[in-house]
Amino acid sequence: MRRLHLPLRTAFLAVTLATSLVTTPAVADDDWTVLTIAPNGSWGAATSFSINRAIASAIANCKIEYQREIGCGAFFTSIQAGWSLGIRCGRENIVVTGKTLADAKQAAMRREAELRQLYVSDMPSCRRAVTVDPKGAIIVPHSDDRATSRIVGR
Repeated sequence: MRRLHLPLRTAFLAVTLATSLVTTPAVADDDWTVLTIAPNGSWGAATSFSINRAIASAIANCKIEYQREIGCGAFFTSIQAGWSLGIRCGRENIVVTGKTLADAKQAAMRREAELRQLYVSDMPSCRRAVTVDPKGAIIVPHSDDRATSRIVGR
């Protein structure tokens, strides 16, 4: 029985490597988008082929506004080819994603309801601070409810 361990391990490794080579290119085509929000509502976003690079860039972008050493990674989310929303409800942050904008909005509504029901019953009304589309374009609402768009990261 011991003689079979090495051939079985070798066969398993070969199958794993062959499967990885087949599936990796499909995943690599989609960039990662990361949105992070600090406890005070400062946010940063970035899009990259590498999730590590997207996280680091999003935190760095957040730190520009936040101006503190730690805190910008407190709340973050990541997704490939999907929408990200950053929402501020008084002092509470909601950070969600969805494959479609409707999915992301639904996730935000569920999280808001959960926060109100379980943790912060007197939470102020919520306002969207930032929206990031599947290509990494950032849509920031102005105080007069207009929106501007820009692309960050890459």
